[in-house]
Amino acid sequence: MTPVHERRRAISPVLATVILIAITLIAATAVSGFFFGLLGTFSSSAVVSASSGVSCSGTPEQCTLILTNSGTSSTTATGVCKMTFEGSSYVGTASLVSGSLAAGNKATLNCVSNTAGSHAASGSEITGSVTVGNGAEVLFSARAQ
Repeated sequence: MTPVHERRRAISPVLATVILIAITLIAATAVSGFFFGLLGTFSSSAVVSASSGVSCSGTPEQCTLILTNSGTSSTTATGVCKMTFEGSSYVGTASLVSGSLAAGNKATLNCVSNTAGSHAASGSEITGSVTVGNGAEVLFSARAQ
């Protein structure tokens, strides 16, 4: 009869070395990623822009623009917009007409001046901005119709 300790077989020294090296590499990668930022970070954000087809008309002045969110996060319009024309600045109300500002979507938005009687002469330059939910201001420009 053979003793118990002679029947047991251990893993080969080569396999043991490979396992130890693999564990060491995984641990080193995790530690360096934590301390030195080698693993990187993921952040999502909304990237909203206005199309070039902005139209403005009416009294009080109303601008209709198409916003595109090319980012990876959804956002909303805060309800505040600003317009400048003929040397005066006006604060207005922004409201979504159609669509949503979800990631990858387009939305139509109206910016209406809160000042009664505000109207830009036909052909005059109108510049403005719409504030979106992440705090960014989306700039636009148009010619009054």
